[in-house]
Amino acid sequence: MPEALAARVATADAFVHTQDTPEQDLLDADAFAEHEGGFAAAAELLGNRPALWHADTTRPERSKVRALSAEIARVVRSRATNPRWITGQMRHGHRGAAEIAETVGNLLAFAATTDAVAPRAFDLLFDATLGDDRVRDFLVDANPAAAVATARSFDEALRRGFWVTRRNSVSGRIAETLEADR
Repeated sequence: MPEALAARVATADAFVHTQDTPEQDLLDADAFAEHEGGFAAAAELLGNRPALWHADTTRPERSKVRALSAEIARVVRSRATNPRWITGQMRHGHRGAAEIAETVGNLLAFAATTDAVAPRAFDLLFDATLGDDRVRDFLVDANPAAAVATARSFDEALRRGFWVTRRNSVSGRIAETLEADR
């Protein structure tokens, strides 16, 4: 059976993941990155680079199929960096900070397993989280572990070359956040 699966993955032209739950997007839960990114990583290991598609069927009458890269960019812009969403998470204290950290971690997971994350996504998300004094202070105060996880995700994105930034202040802000937990 594993050989049959490997043969299918190695010859797949495309991978389509259908999302039918309106309560979540692909950066909300690690299952999306594990599933979509896991397939992409397995295909690449087998010498294949199939097209990756994300089908949003949360509203069947208005279903949308987008390239995975376009869906990730859309979610980063519309939710993850949206000041209203971030303010809403801040009202939830500890749990809200964990949600922000999970979003950053899931973006990193997609970057590690696919080529669907543009470096600009990390710039935007950094600016909305650790790059914003109010949000960074909230993370450190409400949930120091979430602040550290967020900083580590950004640091790993830099170290692994998923994110190249032209600003010197980014590394300093990451280090500052990691130190705040000590």
